[in-house]
Amino acid sequence: MTSRSALALLAIAACSGKPSQPVPRPTLGNAGSGSAAAPTTGSGSAAVAEPPGGAVPSVKVTLAEVGLEASTLDRSSDPCVDFYQFACGGWLASNAVPPDRARWNRAAEAEERARVVVRGFLEEAAKGINVDAATRKAGDFYASCMDEAQLEKAGATALRPVLGRLEVKSAAAWLAAVAELHRAGVPVVWATRVEPDAKDAATNITQLDAGRIGLPDRDDYAKPEHKAKLDGYRQHVARLIALAQPALKPDRAEAAANDVVAIETELAAVTRTPLEKREAAAAYNPTDAAGLGKQVKTVDWKAYWKALGATPSKRINVVAPKYFAALDRVRAKFTWAQWSSYFTYHLAAHASFALPRAFDDEVFELRKLLTGVEKPQERAKRCADLATNVLGDVVGQAYVAKQFPAATRGKATDLVDALAKALAERLERAPWLGEASKKAAQQKLAKALRMVGYPERWRTHDFDVRRDDLLGNLLRAGAFETKRRLDRAGKPVDRGEWPVPALAPLGAYDAAANALAIPAGLLQLPVFGPDRSAPANLGGLALGVASELVHGFDDRGGKFDADGNLKEWWTADDRAKFEAQASCLAEQFDGFEALPKQFVSGKLTARENVADLAGVKVAFDAYRAQRKDAPKVYVADGFTEDQQFFLGVAQAQCTRDRAAEAQRRLAADPHSPPKFRVYGALRNLREFTEAFSCAPGTPMHPAKTCSVW
Repeated sequence: MTSRSALALLAIAACSGKPSQPVPRPTLGNAGSGSAAAPTTGSGSAAVAEPPGGAVPSVKVTLAEVGLEASTLDRSSDPCVDFYQFACGGWLASNAVPPDRARWNRAAEAEERARVVVRGFLEEAAKGINVDAATRKAGDFYASCMDEAQLEKAGATALRPVLGRLEVKSAAAWLAAVAELHRAGVPVVWATRVEPDAKDAATNITQLDAGRIGLPDRDDYAKPEHKAKLDGYRQHVARLIALAQPALKPDRAEAAANDVVAIETELAAVTRTPLEKREAAAAYNPTDAAGLGKQVKTVDWKAYWKALGATPSKRINVVAPKYFAALDRVRAKFTWAQWSSYFTYHLAAHASFALPRAFDDEVFELRKLLTGVEKPQERAKRCADLATNVLGDVVGQAYVAKQFPAATRGKATDLVDALAKALAERLERAPWLGEASKKAAQQKLAKALRMVGYPERWRTHDFDVRRDDLLGNLLRAGAFETKRRLDRAGKPVDRGEWPVPALAPLGAYDAAANALAIPAGLLQLPVFGPDRSAPANLGGLALGVASELVHGFDDRGGKFDADGNLKEWWTADDRAKFEAQASCLAEQFDGFEALPKQFVSGKLTARENVADLAGVKVAFDAYRAQRKDAPKVYVADGFTEDQQFFLGVAQAQCTRDRAAEAQRRLAADPHSPPKFRVYGALRNLREFTEAFSCAPGTPMHPAKTCSVW
């Protein structure tokens, strides 16, 4: 029987569009051999079949029983030609991008499930019956967000006092306006934050970086092919300023918009490119107050810190020296009135959701222009998200109590520990890494902090919340969080502080803390489930958790030691060998056509592509180790355990993007499109080609493969 015939016999009925829920089967996580035989094949193009019998007995189960989904598959596709289509084609066929989304994927599905829980908590909290103070605060915030009638009644009057403070007529007033917006969390002109000192990672220092521009990328302001986008943005700015300042005549609003675009064009021209932002050493330029004054002479820095209500650290890091070297020139190029328009626009854009609906509708028009999204999300969803952003630990704690019990956290922690062990073994085997570097790598991995699920200590949110004052709540929340973060300047770093909320749907590795955070928001199906099998879970964790852990050992991680200090621990020879192997992968990805005649940038995505490939390897090693001595193998709907692992990798990545969103991400996102994260990683793995018996020369078994770790 040919492979195609075998696939035809395994064809399934049209899927419903909703993922099937796995049947709990706790014993599956401890069964199997971890060395499932390759399926039988005729032509080498990957029939899926039960492995032959042997010393270890096999048990037939369904995909649902191991925690995978038959409905996502496209069995008419050849897994050796395009495994992403094979694993995700059923999902893609039954899932259009919702009209209120630019991207729809498995993470978005998980977000929606979590949001249902959060909304239930907030709606009950808003009733204020028998609740503690923190829950009442969350309920009051949510109620203030949902009260559209109050927002319409108040109109833009609540904005006027702040707008008045943004009317610039002198250098002192200009600086006061910058500080006013910075306190609210709006990073105009430049951004001030506090983070670990790159060369003394135990201490927080003040850091200065480029400020916000309204369009996603600096090229949007300069390249002719982006003219339509820039023109649309200009029109949006004019309409929003007219809403904020209704007394303005239309021609004056248009002139104000031209001023905003002109200022941002100047700032964008000196903003670092996405590739430049990859360079950690170039972002470390420490100075002190006197040195900062010499770099930017027209800013009274003492007055700025006083107005901001913050005391900077003695050492101040200027992340983007080229940007700050241009600030004196840019500030002088524009009149005070032009700067007032710039400040007004950014305040109105920031506060739009807390103002009458016309403001929010106008900001949506910009999002529609940039991403192709068709309509806004319903207000209740957005209010739940806003409450989560503003009161993250209150909402996160409530979610964890309902959805993420200690036993689930324990199982997730065990799997993360298994990934770390597998990475340690792979680091030791790396043929290109010198012995001294291997020792340093093991020390770094041993010292890495792995935080799973939620923080050990939940933070409080000490700002006032009123049920009838959403704008005030938003501004007070911004001021509180800004002060909390800036007050860390000069103080010891808390390595246990989470860099992302517990409800975030993504993991994060912090090089300066040498810490990995894996929030409960990520640890949902189809990434992880407490009742799934080891192949399904570790496959699901490959590109969202294992890859993050690998970041401690890539071209950036090699520049940060075990304590998080910017200190090269690779030798020059190690780095040269790494770069040579990474360039192989970059060349591959340069050939992936993501949109018609638009290709993935191998350089922009290089770091993530290396991490993805290594993450799958590490996760596969961990799965095999977990299954090594188990008494049975489980064959799920004809798929061996190795095949189940790779299905788990892909099923967590099924994604649809609108064309505008896909184009935007191609220009600026350091991750490759999800299809190519799967396709690009798996085609370089011998374990994959063996699992699906892919013949040499098929797309998933190319003649030239790349390997870093």
